[in-house]
Amino acid sequence: MILYLDKDGCVTTRDKAVVVLFGVPGWVAEDIREYGTKYCCYRVFSGTREEWGGIRCEGMRGARNFHVETYPCLDGQGKEFVLNRDDVVSAVGPLVCIRRGVGRKLNYDELIKGYSYMMNIAKKAKCKGYCVLDENGKVVVFGDDLFNVVDSWATLMRNKSITLLSVLV
Repeated sequence: MILYLDKDGCVTTRDKAVVVLFGVPGWVAEDIREYGTKYCCYRVFSGTREEWGGIRCEGMRGARNFHVETYPCLDGQGKEFVLNRDDVVSAVGPLVCIRRGVGRKLNYDELIKGYSYMMNIAKKAKCKGYCVLDENGKVVVFGDDLFNVVDSWATLMRNKSITLLSVLV
């Protein structure tokens, strides 16, 4: 599920969004629709690299809280980009991202090491619209709407049902 946040980090509509979160648990939509729950989110810092922390969202009036992962990426120019923190629309494609591994530890060196390999996969890709490919060059998500494709990608990474490295083209 996609969650749109305003400048204060609280849920808003797509046209007023400043931040977009992808891979939000599906039950959040039910809470918002059924109970009118208001959620506000903020970054959580962990480790020595702040961008590796996640996003914590808290519901008002005792609602359940949830956590959304951030995923370190490198864009088509080799610049760092963090999915669920930075603006995906302004990123230069293709995006190569790494999901959290066993024990929730991320290895930035693996992202750097696999970047050129994943860029080669991206160059060979023949996709209409947007698609996400895994380390084997297999298309795991495709579609015409960037936000829906990125949301599916984030969900696959959160559920660890995709290889460690993947690329959006």
